[in-house]
Amino acid sequence: RFQGRLTPPLPPSLPLRMASSIPKKPRAKKSKIPPRDTLTEQQRKEIEEAFDVLDTDGSGRIDAGDLLVALRALGFEPRKDEVKKLMSDTDKENTGTINKQQFVEIFRTKWGETDPQALLHLAFQLYETEDETLTLENLKMVAETIGEFQTDEELQEMMNEACGLKPGDGNAAAITEEQFMKIMVRQKEKALE
Repeated sequence: RFQGRLTPPLPPSLPLRMASSIPKKPRAKKSKIPPRDTLTEQQRKEIEEAFDVLDTDGSGRIDAGDLLVALRALGFEPRKDEVKKLMSDTDKENTGTINKQQFVEIFRTKWGETDPQALLHLAFQLYETEDETLTLENLKMVAETIGEFQTDEELQEMMNEACGLKPGDGNAAAITEEQFMKIMVRQKEKALE
């Protein structure tokens, strides 16, 4: 008896034999830089925290005004009509509000639309010192924000290289925005190799 199935069950060893006969494709090298339409865990956490701050009544929902505030606080400059369109596209029940998951989805989409150079510029500005440079500690925070996880030694080596220092010349204390951009371009190139 097949107990309502149209086909008999397969012997337990058959799927293993079938899978082992399929030629395996070589694996592509994994990139540390997330695709533009995804968020790192850190970014997702920050976006969810922003939602929680805006959800002042604890309802689990925010309105268009709160969304506008959030978008601007996170570096986007939408017009009011763009926010209304985002709300209407996302709020299928026409409640005039969105929930946390919809909020995160809006930011995932916005992240994908953003120019990577503009994001790097924004990341630099968030952590730069008074003299418009990044120290090793600041660079570590920027790297974590954009989804790059490196050791202090690796980051210091990148800073030294960006400053034109050779091994034995000592360590760079800080880097400029231009040097930071060079580091990020090199990281992207390495990830694609």
